[in-house]
Amino acid sequence: MSDAVNASLLFLINTLFDLYLFVLIIRLILAYVGSNYYEPITQFIVKITDPVVKPLRRFIPNYRHIEISTILIIIALEMIKFGIISSLTFGFPNLLGLFLLAIGDACKLLIQTFFYAILLQAILSWIQPQAPVNSVLIQFNSPIMRPIQRIIPLVGGVDITPIPALILLQLVSIALINPLMAVALNIAIS
Repeated sequence: MSDAVNASLLFLINTLFDLYLFVLIIRLILAYVGSNYYEPITQFIVKITDPVVKPLRRFIPNYRHIEISTILIIIALEMIKFGIISSLTFGFPNLLGLFLLAIGDACKLLIQTFFYAILLQAILSWIQPQAPVNSVLIQFNSPIMRPIQRIIPLVGGVDITPIPALILLQLVSIALINPLMAVALNIAIS
């Protein structure tokens, strides 16, 4: 297989898996924050993830507000994604490395989801504060934003907490997730 075809195939596999994983991460967060089921966004997310999550939920109950079945599906899909990608590039990886890559990439995707949701919420609060999606974003981002809002008060009536939240998310990604991914990759290819 030529390099261009191989690169295109790897890009396509990575993109398709990441898009669905992104939706599963959103479902996980919406369930955790107890989002209103009747919101159109929530209904959309639930409808496109139910075919995969619902069969497993029959056997694996939620723990508090955490959908354990969704977490297991995310990890399984991450392992399948990295298994396919590594098989196309260097051969089948070590299973422990594959598992660690899946955990690391799922955490990275979780952080990226919060990052972009906080960024979107901040932009919408400036240009269209009454947008219907704003209430969903506020609730969605609450696990990250509330603790920071308790520490940092409004400055002149302006909420500046998205700035430290975005910095903190990037710091966690750089300091924790990237080293985990590097170690996992070394284990996977050894």
